[in-house]
Amino acid sequence: MQVLDTTFKGKRMYIAWGLRGPELTRGAEPPATVAARAALQAVAGHGEGPRNPEAFIANQSGVAITVYRLLTEARSGDAVFFLCDSQAVVDWLVTALEVQDAD
Repeated sequence: MQVLDTTFKGKRMYIAWGLRGPELTRGAEPPATVAARAALQAVAGHGEGPRNPEAFIANQSGVAITVYRLLTEARSGDAVFFLCDSQAVVDWLVTALEVQDAD
């Protein structure tokens, strides 16, 4: 799992993502998604007053809009998590974020 330490519109933030489980509950999330959330919190937890915005992305058309909206609304130091409906959505998200060498 990768946690991005990035800058968007002059704000430094941390970004991670994962796949949803069979139900949209945290208890049903796959181990890799649980690990991604934990890694994000570990990396971003040192800032004072960060928020943890999260968005569910269901399909490709939602990726660009959701990424732009969430990153625009985020504050410096925030830990942003994207919960994706499928591996295809993860792939589109990685492309939208322009991640290089993503696992």
